[in-house]
Amino acid sequence: MEEKEKQNQHNDIVTQLEPEVRTKSELQPDDWLCIICNKKITTDKDRFEFNNQSEFQFLNPNGYYFDIITFCNADGCREEGEPTMEFTWFPGHSWSFAFCSRCASHLGWKYHGEFSFYGLIKSRLIKGVALFN
Repeated sequence: MEEKEKQNQHNDIVTQLEPEVRTKSELQPDDWLCIICNKKITTDKDRFEFNNQSEFQFLNPNGYYFDIITFCNADGCREEGEPTMEFTWFPGHSWSFAFCSRCASHLGWKYHGEFSFYGLIKSRLIKGVALFN
């Protein structure tokens, strides 16, 4: 009976881990993941150049610096809040918050205007290649 219980526990653990293992095996080195929960957020293929660059450093009104990367898509994010032009870093583009759709960590902002894109905080992402090393 004890051996059967151990086998059942083992099977339960394997069943619980299968989705995570499958997800990690589907990741690519050029994917960008949430640093908190490792959810795939976007990929280098979706990098977006605004005025010929895709990485920026900005200071917010509270004095905090943010290094951000711009992406045209970020399927792993969910947008929240009413878009506003207040303190926008991209002229003519309103912004709302972008959160990880799995763990709800604040990852950056979604911008709307002539272009629609995400500005994601570099320090809140991890490159997929890190999981392969």
